[in-house]
Amino acid sequence: MTTIDDDHVLGPLHRLFVEAAETEHRLPRALAKVTTTYWPDYKAEWLSYADDTTQVRLQATRQQVTRYNRAIELAGLLQPEQRRIVWAVAFSAARRARGPAWTKIGRLLNIDRRQVRSRYEAALTELLSRMMRQ
Repeated sequence: MTTIDDDHVLGPLHRLFVEAAETEHRLPRALAKVTTTYWPDYKAEWLSYADDTTQVRLQATRQQVTRYNRAIELAGLLQPEQRRIVWAVAFSAARRARGPAWTKIGRLLNIDRRQVRSRYEAALTELLSRMMRQ
């Protein structure tokens, strides 16, 4: 079975959905996390820096949000089961060098990993044909 890479005809659609999943990780939370403390407030000195446990969250750019919205619009053209598979593959491939975790997705959807891959490619192929017709 061939891989979906840059040379594959479905490569741009695959990259669009994976980038959309990565962008969703960069978007701010819908509900703000409430952090309160009962200790008295104090002014931070300009020399005080964050410790090693502090994590910096990257923000999504305007172009990434635009492509994210486009991916959501395109996913709306698919059937609900196809949409579920496409987003599951995209989120499992996001921020992962080895690509999608086909076996894990198969366990979640109660189907074989090879079946997940073939259904994913079929969904992208159908989406591409619908885009060509419009």
